[in-house]
Amino acid sequence: MRAKPFLTLAATYGLLIVYGSLFPLDRWQNAEVPLLDFLRPEFGQRLIFTDLVLNVLVYMPLGLLLVMGLRRFLGILNALLVAVLMGGALSFTLEVLQNYIPVRVSSLSDLLTNLIGTVLGGMLAAILQPDMPLGRWLWEWRRYWFRPDVLSSLGLIAFGLWSLSQLSPLAPSLGVGNLYHGLTPLLQTLAGQMPFDALAALRYILNLTGLGLLVTAISRPGVPVLRVFLASAFIVLLLKVPVVSRQLSLEALVGLASVALLLPLLRTLPPRHRTVMAAIAILGGFILSALLAVDDPEALPRSFNWIPFQGYLPNIKGLAGILENLWPFFALAILVKLATPPRLVRPSLWLGGGLVAALTFSLEWHQQFQPGRYPDITDVLLPLAAWTIAGWFATRDPADASPPTFAETDTRGGTGMWRSGLPATILGIAILGTILIVAVRLPTPNIQHGRTDAPWLPAPEALPAIALPDFRIVHPRLPAPTPPEIRRLETENPRWLRQHRSRARGGQGAPDSVILIAYIEPGSQDLHPLYERLLATKMSWRGHQQAKPLALAYDWLYDQWTETQREALRDKLVEAGDYLIHRIREQDRLSAYNVYLYNSPFQALMAVSLALYQDDPRGEPIMRFTHDLWKNRVLPVWRQIMGEQGGWHEGGEYVGIGIGQAVYQVPALWRAATGEDLFRTEPGLRGFLDFLVYRTRPDGKHFRWGDAGFFNREVPDRLPLAIEYGHAAAYSLNPPKHLVPTAWPWGPSSDDALDDSTASARLPWAKLFDGLGLTVARSDWTPNATYVTFKVGDNYWSHSHLDQGAFTVYRGGALAIDSGLYGPGYGTDHHMNYTYQTIAHNTLTVTDPEDTAPAPPRRKGDPPRPIANDGGQRRIGSGWGLGPAPVDLAEWQANREIYHTGKIVKATIRDDLLVMVADVTPAYTNLYSGPGEFSHRTRRVERFWRTFIYDRTDDAIIVFDQVTATRADFLKRWLLHSQNVPRITGNRFELEVPAQDRQGRQGGRLTGYVLLPRNAYVQTIGGPGFEFFVDGRNYDEGSVVAEHLARKPDAEPGAWRIEVIPVNDALAHQFLVVLLPTDQGTPPSHQVQLFEADGRIGVDISGPQRTTRWRFEPGTLNGQVQILPDALSVGSEERLTW
Repeated sequence: MRAKPFLTLAATYGLLIVYGSLFPLDRWQNAEVPLLDFLRPEFGQRLIFTDLVLNVLVYMPLGLLLVMGLRRFLGILNALLVAVLMGGALSFTLEVLQNYIPVRVSSLSDLLTNLIGTVLGGMLAAILQPDMPLGRWLWEWRRYWFRPDVLSSLGLIAFGLWSLSQLSPLAPSLGVGNLYHGLTPLLQTLAGQMPFDALAALRYILNLTGLGLLVTAISRPGVPVLRVFLASAFIVLLLKVPVVSRQLSLEALVGLASVALLLPLLRTLPPRHRTVMAAIAILGGFILSALLAVDDPEALPRSFNWIPFQGYLPNIKGLAGILENLWPFFALAILVKLATPPRLVRPSLWLGGGLVAALTFSLEWHQQFQPGRYPDITDVLLPLAAWTIAGWFATRDPADASPPTFAETDTRGGTGMWRSGLPATILGIAILGTILIVAVRLPTPNIQHGRTDAPWLPAPEALPAIALPDFRIVHPRLPAPTPPEIRRLETENPRWLRQHRSRARGGQGAPDSVILIAYIEPGSQDLHPLYERLLATKMSWRGHQQAKPLALAYDWLYDQWTETQREALRDKLVEAGDYLIHRIREQDRLSAYNVYLYNSPFQALMAVSLALYQDDPRGEPIMRFTHDLWKNRVLPVWRQIMGEQGGWHEGGEYVGIGIGQAVYQVPALWRAATGEDLFRTEPGLRGFLDFLVYRTRPDGKHFRWGDAGFFNREVPDRLPLAIEYGHAAAYSLNPPKHLVPTAWPWGPSSDDALDDSTASARLPWAKLFDGLGLTVARSDWTPNATYVTFKVGDNYWSHSHLDQGAFTVYRGGALAIDSGLYGPGYGTDHHMNYTYQTIAHNTLTVTDPEDTAPAPPRRKGDPPRPIANDGGQRRIGSGWGLGPAPVDLAEWQANREIYHTGKIVKATIRDDLLVMVADVTPAYTNLYSGPGEFSHRTRRVERFWRTFIYDRTDDAIIVFDQVTATRADFLKRWLLHSQNVPRITGNRFELEVPAQDRQGRQGGRLTGYVLLPRNAYVQTIGGPGFEFFVDGRNYDEGSVVAEHLARKPDAEPGAWRIEVIPVNDALAHQFLVVLLPTDQGTPPSHQVQLFEADGRIGVDISGPQRTTRWRFEPGTLNGQVQILPDALSVGSEERLTW
């Protein structure tokens, strides 16, 4: 082969690397660190194996192509040196440029692994040369088995691409858990626990038949190449077992066995017949995969993604999707070349390219209407690229080495129509037609309606007219900058305005900057380009990215548009409003309880509705829907969840990307246009700021609760909401360094007067967030404080866990932790079997051995999914495949029996004591519990009352539980999770976390006394192979959880737990445990004594400051404490009763 094709491919591939490394190509900003800072080694940095593998793999083809293209000019060694220099220079340049992209992180490890990949690719090209020992052996092996031409090489590459598609992400693990995961579908199908998927087997048969026929077509006559092919395919399938996230299935083995029987029969056909059959088999397998419906009760249709590779860039698993789209069309181009007379090859390839583009685009377009599928322009570009590359190389076969095609040599058997290949063509078309009919006619579930009884929001035309007497008629109606604010910016932060002027580029630049500068400096921008872009806008995905700038441009620049332009923009606003209503109401059926509504189609709909209302009659139904959604759906849910004290139920980063960018923006938009000030009438909005402060631990990270992968993510509406209420503690969590507007589309300017690092110390030491049933308390507001949480409340469906009654303890580090990792992906075995379930939390389980109902299948034809029997709470909420979120408060209340999971019955917070008495029974048992259905589970718990006490004066925690099981032999477990191994001595346990050189991480110790049950069995479970052990299996996803943890070292998934188990079976048990947090290495000075007398039980604690005598009345929720000051204290005896 000549050098030019390889160098052309190398240049093209280099551009793809640039695209992938700098994606997204916008949102650049000034670098916040020195450009070469990434070259400084960070010793002790945890590296991710799969990231390293991906970095190497991405640059290997570049090195290989460069050496193949340069070797004829420079020789092998010089070509390798130049290739390494070019690969290194490219990687270095991209790492420097990534400093300007906030979502990218420049890394020395990335540069080194990219360099290693280039070296390995170049070395592979070098050792494959015929004059090298390995290359000589491979070339001799190839000459023995295959024809000495380019088509044979291309055919082998096609088989290699298929093999890589089966083995991606190329991250092996020999851990027992991963090997078991790799064999799970095979073992479960053989055991009858999973049904055999005939369509999956058919896909293997089609793909392997096509590949097998291609391999026979490029082989030398007389060699037993079928045995080599079948053995190679079998090895590839076996290698899937140790590869992380890959599995070996019975369908794959049956498919291979069927092909082993079928190929010898097909090989007796004339060559052209075999070629036609091979092409149709490969094409049929691809179409079948593309058309199969996804039967997932929570799956939703997706809009067409027009950004190339957007869905493939985040991780190494995207490599599999790329390869699965490449190999079929790479092979098809080779088969077309084999079966076509020389004079028709180029026209056939050109025509075929058009057909490939049309077919793949049609299939992707159809996937918009298949819930759970992801239509993507990349899946059109990849097949076209594979077809083009294979066809390009196939037509550049040197003439002296070019063998005759089947069209020239097909003299075998028969004449006329039989030699023409017509029977094979007819048979192949019949097979292909059958595949299309089967795939298209497979039932597509109507899942967008959710449960059959799930209501929809009312249609706009069904809603009554509304009255907004104080609605602002003139524009702007949306919050906009005032002249004093602009003057302050010009004085105090002129750089901010300069950046926007620069980005606006006189009207040619970023729309948000053009709109802003045009509004504050009328006439400074050419608005025609903006107008043309707005009119050309096509609504996609949830519509907010297109609708928000459209509404803002119409509203802010109203006086600068001509009437003709305003009419055209109103048409676009109507289009946007209708689209958003359709997405919210029908296509996505968005819920006021779920992050998707607030991220951020709701804000976009509000802006569109307010901008358009009363300017156009078509705005009336849009406003009716918006008004109903806001006043009758969203606000009642906010009041329910936030209560009087604030807060939100979703975990971690979901607060920031969801409600945290609506809680100020939406009321502010509404106030600006209607005059109604909900900030003055909704106490939960101010309480939301308290929640942001209280959820922050002494180390500055957010507490662990629900689905959470990030623990320091900013909440966009924190600053404007804090300014609205003058809430210095919330403002000071992360105050801005410069004067800036703080909200979209325009918020109050930042206020240095609220920047007060001591403000939080003036807040109460403990707070009950009543809507959530969440209590947070801390001994003081210093970094060395003890910090505790306790939660018993209702379930609000979205991104929360089965953890009612759970508590956490922090001092100098996380001691009693909320265990498990939110990952490595949503819905993984680790997530659903461990992290999500009760077993991962500091509460209680009651196990019925017969409580083994599997989860319902999420896709048609899938088996029910076995879920570990952890003995925990009823399975409700997102992710279980049980239906969509309640769309509003009315639907939640209609299903209260499902969503009611507990309540705080009595609450006492005074200067030094916190007492929470809770009924956790509904979390385990409701009216539907008993038959053993997956969600409601068997009836196991008749009563679970938990009293949680924190004495901050003596830093003592008491947990008192009263538990009654349905049967005496149901095993009760009291749980406490930790990061490090606990030490147990009799009824006492101790655990520690080491000190770190960080705020709030001085190191901590937790000492526990198990007072009841008497003589309880106190055991530890954890350590290597048992970190996430439940129901006989460790759900660690092989090595994937550990690798995921390396990316998020603050995740604290834990590795150990303490289980307190009664020695004797009984229906009822009491658990009484005292927990004493102290600094690392400091044993507590408390004396702890069990009390049992007069039909009461309790504990006496003599601490460093005082003695407290706690008494509980079994069978009731009543109790009392007697507080006795020590001899040196000033004060008298106190009693507190609840």
